Amino acid sequence: MPENQFKEEEFTTQFNGKTILRIVAQLKPYWKKVILFVVTIAVIAFLDSYFTYLSKRIVDEGIVPKNMDAIIHVIKIYGSLMLAQAVAVFGMIVITGILGEQIHYNLRKVMFENLQNQSLSYFDKTPVGWIMSRFTSDSERIADLITWGLLDVTWAVFNIAVSLLFMLKINWKLALVVIAIVPVIIIVAIQFKKKIILEYRNVRKINSKITGAYNENISGVRIVKALRREEANLRKFGTLTGEMYEASYKAAWLSALFLPAVQLLSAFALGAIVWLGGVEFNLKLMTVGGIQAFFSYVTFMLWPIQDLARVYANMQQSIASAERVFSLTDSVPEINDRPNAISVPSIKGDIIFKNVDFHYEPNNPVLKKFNLKVSQGETIALVGPTGGGKSTIVNLLCRFYEPKGGEITINGKNYLNLTLQSIQSRLGIVLQTPHLFSGTIRENIRYGKLSATDTEVEEAAKVSGAHEFIM
Repeated sequence: MPENQFKEEEFTTQFNGKTILRIVAQLKPYWKKVILFVVTIAVIAFLDSYFTYLSKRIVDEGIVPKNMDAIIHVIKIYGSLMLAQAVAVFGMIVITGILGEQIHYNLRKVMFENLQNQSLSYFDKTPVGWIMSRFTSDSERIADLITWGLLDVTWAVFNIAVSLLFMLKINWKLALVVIAIVPVIIIVAIQFKKKIILEYRNVRKINSKITGAYNENISGVRIVKALRREEANLRKFGTLTGEMYEASYKAAWLSALFLPAVQLLSAFALGAIVWLGGVEFNLKLMTVGGIQAFFSYVTFMLWPIQDLARVYANMQQSIASAERVFSLTDSVPEINDRPNAISVPSIKGDIIFKNVDFHYEPNNPVLKKFNLKVSQGETIALVGPTGGGKSTIVNLLCRFYEPKGGEITINGKNYLNLTLQSIQSRLGIVLQTPHLFSGTIRENIRYGKLSATDTEVEEAAKVSGAHEFIM
């Protein structure tokens, strides 16, 4: 499809909190698993920090006073808690994996259900590649953010919070130095976010074009070969992949720069703590175990902060994917049943087009004041040049599209007052290019009536003249 026939929706570069809330809302159906998920992470985070505190006790209560009984006692506690943590880690990984698959499944299900309800006009103007990228890479990124991204964020937040509590317990003055660096990191993150999300939106947009190019060249391979378009298509595809490379490079460069920036700020905090810790020790205000534990907490906190920075950078790409997924699920079909539409048992009767106007584009009419009467039982043929409106008349009759003016009646009733099911379930269409779905020929014939018996399927094949070559 030519690029100028489809203009992808442009998203603003401003951070949209509603998108984040909609992403998180995907967890609502699985709230019980989420609670268990949070509890297991909280237990793991607490034990991670408590192990450092136990190390402090080993130094202050065992090694310095040379008390072997105290050392053995603390080591027993350490060992039993390590076993408990191992069980919690196993449970956390299992729950995260299950949640990820369920969310991914639910996203694809919602998209597919919405896609099935769309009008034919939606597929006429939307490239297949655009749709496929929503079902594959975009939905997968959202699921990964909600599960493994949420795991990293929750673990990091709990670890930082618990570590700060233990640091405040050991020395509140040094803890305040660590707390003071947090707002600076947040400001840096906001500045990086504005740049990163802009580039990732561009990446997702180009990715849709590349997927579309894959689909068009594979499905149209006969035309490509017949017209010797291989080299020209390769150059065009090379241009798209080059644009993808440039956008991905910029996004990756900014994401890579973000983490060292956070590490540099953390290093300043660590240097300040080393100096202040030495002063406190000289004044006999801290023990050896206290200093050792405090340094361990600070260096240990660097990992959660780095995880938050990494997830935050990846989140920009997931937001860009979510915006496109939600744009699909929010799409409203152009053709729906009218309020109080009726269901009729049969559509036998005359079909009449009365002064029907129709256009695909506002300034390019296809039908103007078109009139046609097809009497019940009558067989007619529509003959005319390409683009004359023959397929449009059939599409209007099937109510894949609706008239822009005039009316179409079936058995004296305006067909807009009938349900779509009443009309479309009673019309049979033989397309110029038949499409076979995966499965057997018998399953394909039964596609329009799943309850059809084998005898009915074979009879349909005979009526259509397909029975002999099938056999």
